[in-house]
Amino acid sequence: MKTNTNSEYWERITAYFSKDLIDDELINIEEWADGQDRKELLMEMKRKMTHIEKASFMYNDKTDSAWDKLNYRIKQEEEQEMNFFSMNRNFIGIAASIVVLLSIGFGILRLLQNDLQMNSLQTALNQSQVELSDGTVVYLNGNSSLDYPTEFSGESRLVKLIGEAYFDVKPNKDHPFIVETDNARIQVLGTSFNVRASGLEGEVEVLVNSGKVRIRSVKTPEKELILEEGDFASLKNNELQNIAKRDVNYLAWQTKMLDFDKTPLHEVVQTLNRAYVVKIDLAEEKLGELPLTSKYNQMSVDALLDAMCLTFKLDQKIEGDRIILYSSTP
Repeated sequence: MKTNTNSEYWERITAYFSKDLIDDELINIEEWADGQDRKELLMEMKRKMTHIEKASFMYNDKTDSAWDKLNYRIKQEEEQEMNFFSMNRNFIGIAASIVVLLSIGFGILRLLQNDLQMNSLQTALNQSQVELSDGTVVYLNGNSSLDYPTEFSGESRLVKLIGEAYFDVKPNKDHPFIVETDNARIQVLGTSFNVRASGLEGEVEVLVNSGKVRIRSVKTPEKELILEEGDFASLKNNELQNIAKRDVNYLAWQTKMLDFDKTPLHEVVQTLNRAYVVKIDLAEEKLGELPLTSKYNQMSVDALLDAMCLTFKLDQKIEGDRIILYSSTP
């Protein structure tokens, strides 16, 4: 049976044993169970629950309370039927076994339901994108992961991010969109923004491209910033700051538009590694000081490297997953 069918089956079985139903309702459940598995599970439960007066349970938010009541009834029976217990030691063991088995069964069911409802998008040396159920589009950079539900439910739309992603959020004022990282929660109503959560210190960076965003520290929720279009904020060592100046190529990984103005080649290489999820190294340290002034608009990394090599008279070679740039002149 599928997960939703299992849930319905358990709900009906527990309702059957609650003794709160009229005869017609009991007959209806027996007929329904007969069509599911020939009443095998229902009859097995009936044999083992002969001495349990009430097992009212519904699979919902009151699960723990229902089991507390069931355990209380079992304890009452222990106290009231000590003579019976001495004659038949197996009864309480059977009842307890039922409780344990059902608890484990519903625990597994919950895990299965959660697994079915959640998705995880992961990247390594690649970039990817996904459209969420509400129409929000997420662009995921390399070496990142995004956990998101198959369908959003509840008051907010929550996703969890490790690494870097660009979010183009579908507006919904009644259900705020929340991005959760290890150290920050970023809440929006409808906007586009970039989140980068990386580094050993758990640094989080947020760049707002449009709309408005609230960023809070997980460790100290009272620390928050409201960011608007063009704002850039950083959370590092639990310090939250709105930083005016930022890298013009910060979103190049998503737009593939690059602008270099007398930029040292070692900085260019760092930008390309992030923008294209590659590993470019310079063979000689002195090459890192070469200044590059150029603009590139959605060029492939191969074409871009060819242009750079032509400009600086460099050659390139591949070693494993690394691209090595070196001088072609002695």
